[in-house]
Amino acid sequence: MRIETHLVTDLPADIKQELSDRVATEFGDVPIVREHVWAEPTWAFLGLIDDHLVTFLNIVDRNARADDAPVRLFGLNNVITDPQHRRKGYSKQLNQSAIGFMTEKDPNAFGFLFCADDLIPFYTRLGWRKYQGEVTVSQPSGDKLWPSNAMLYDPANTVSWKTVHLCGLPW
Repeated sequence: MRIETHLVTDLPADIKQELSDRVATEFGDVPIVREHVWAEPTWAFLGLIDDHLVTFLNIVDRNARADDAPVRLFGLNNVITDPQHRRKGYSKQLNQSAIGFMTEKDPNAFGFLFCADDLIPFYTRLGWRKYQGEVTVSQPSGDKLWPSNAMLYDPANTVSWKTVHLCGLPW
């Protein structure tokens, strides 16, 4: 699999539309997705086989606050692999590439993501851990506590934050 990394603003319109369509197909019926306004991603990681998109994920690059101190977070979102290509390790490869990218961009930053219960073991195997504190996100109606799972990528395992404020929309 070939992995390409692009600023989302540099993607051609047809690729942006394809990613958007895949997100709508994969997550459009999920209540928490329908009930929130989401951030636009900064980066897109595309996994291609023979120039066919088989998997992708996005990263939101954000300055946030953790226990009221500034922190840079790279938020993974919309990790999607075509159903016929699942369980072949492509998403794992893409996630490892994204982790390497985050570390290279800013070794002092942290990864952050939201996920369903059944995906916690997958991300745990990749070095993420479930975040136990409160997460605040922004919405058009104001700030609110995030009602679902959050995971943190902290390879040194030094973080003990009690609160994270994304200072923007969820990803």
